[in-house]
Amino acid sequence: MTASTRILAEFARTARIGPIGCGAALPELVAALGQPFVGDPVYDTSHWPRWFGYGNLQLVVCRCRLVVQVIVTVWHEEIEVPDARTHAMVSHPSEVTYSRFTAALDAVGCDWRREQDLPWQCTVETEVDGIRTGFVFVTTEGYDEPPLADPVLNKAVSSAFHDCPPMTPDQEGDDFGVA
Repeated sequence: MTASTRILAEFARTARIGPIGCGAALPELVAALGQPFVGDPVYDTSHWPRWFGYGNLQLVVCRCRLVVQVIVTVWHEEIEVPDARTHAMVSHPSEVTYSRFTAALDAVGCDWRREQDLPWQCTVETEVDGIRTGFVFVTTEGYDEPPLADPVLNKAVSSAFHDCPPMTPDQEGDDFGVA
């Protein structure tokens, strides 16, 4: 099993990569991992939610500074993620195939299901404590290409939405809780 396949199978089983997962508090991630890259608001019409990220992990963070979505971009030649034990950022080759990934899910005892296929893609879905994670595989290399013998993972998206608690005075500033 490749390192990327193992990391992503654990992500499916636990809904976390190192300290990062839905429900994680942004200030705690900064304490563990350092400053993230800071992106724009998700919507043009409001300041929150906002994009943040570490390596290949893109985080959608709610105004209450909790992570509500984690997106793992896998289509690059490698993925950079925090190590589960040390939290140091590490890189691994990123090619993960459907057959290897589903075998890894079975090996770690993770329940999964294949969602209805869409043109040029198939999705494996897992759920842990109300957090759903979809692993999207491409089934062709291009629109006019024949199907791949073994689909390749393109991205993983983990989501857990919540009712935001009332804002506290320290959350109203523009420092995003990470200054």
